Amino acid sequence: MNDESQKMEVPEELGDEIGGNGRVYFENVVIDNLLDALLELSATVWTHHDRVIVLEKILAAKGIEVSEEIEAHLPDEAEIAARAVERDAFVERIFGAFLRRPTHDLAEKADI
Repeated sequence: MNDESQKMEVPEELGDEIGGNGRVYFENVVIDNLLDALLELSATVWTHHDRVIVLEKILAAKGIEVSEEIEAHLPDEAEIAARAVERDAFVERIFGAFLRRPTHDLAEKADI
């Protein structure tokens, strides 16, 4: 399938789509952006949940109970900084789809 066949016409009131390399599900780019973010978030949450389940089972099999230690953990400055980098990358993956947006300012067309 070539790029031209994947492009859909954007309704005039939304303006021209930019960053349009995202997936197309519906005729509205805003709904497509929401769906992309929801799918990415769902996949990420499940991946992390699955890894936690596996990790807890492995630790429990070795006689290591970590629940209380996890709750009591206080990160140092280096860990806080590393987490911030990971958090920013996570936010970009989830909400990066919202960079694909109409170019026209809808407020300009509104009767305010």
